[in-house]
Amino acid sequence: MSGSGQDMRGPEQGGLRRSSKTLVFGVSLVLVSPFIAASWIEKRTTGSEQVFVLLSQLLAILPGLPGVWLRGAFYFGTLDACSRETHIGFGSIFTHRSASVGQWTSLGSYCVIGHARLGQSVMIGSRVSVPSGKRQHLADDGRLSTEEGRYDTVPIGDGSWIGESAVVLAPVGQRCIVSAGAVVTRAIPDDCLVAGNPARIVRMLDTGEARSSEA
Repeated sequence: MSGSGQDMRGPEQGGLRRSSKTLVFGVSLVLVSPFIAASWIEKRTTGSEQVFVLLSQLLAILPGLPGVWLRGAFYFGTLDACSRETHIGFGSIFTHRSASVGQWTSLGSYCVIGHARLGQSVMIGSRVSVPSGKRQHLADDGRLSTEEGRYDTVPIGDGSWIGESAVVLAPVGQRCIVSAGAVVTRAIPDDCLVAGNPARIVRMLDTGEARSSEA
């Protein structure tokens, strides 16, 4: 009887945990709803992102789990797409609404994310920067410009890990490891380890996904 009782408690405890997380997320969503509304009004009326960035910065400095929950709820309601199952660390901000964040993705502290598409289960260390590509301040003829630059969306594939203080300016494939301090200036294919400035492939990674695709 004791064995069957333990088997029954597992699913019950899992269900209770999911229900608790749903409740906390709902409360967080209510608390940040004025911020979400202000950002939505700005988007509809002026198309600017000044209010959005201001609110992002205010929420970034909230410590502990309350800060994690409130940031997650805010970005759930303001970004192009953001799973509610994310972790956005202290001091981290998104600077553009067009970003998207996949399920189970985690950001460490003091990250700055621009136009980016973060896949599922992406792990990002502290102080990582993902600007909006390499041409934000370059005109088509190569001149430096604050008005003619271009914002590019930088995707980071499912299951990739980005090390502390890395700068990602170009796409990163799935299941990659970007070493700490690396500067990614060219697209990185799936299943590889990169390091350095500019980042270069150190070796290919032997992952289960890579083996199954080759088969």
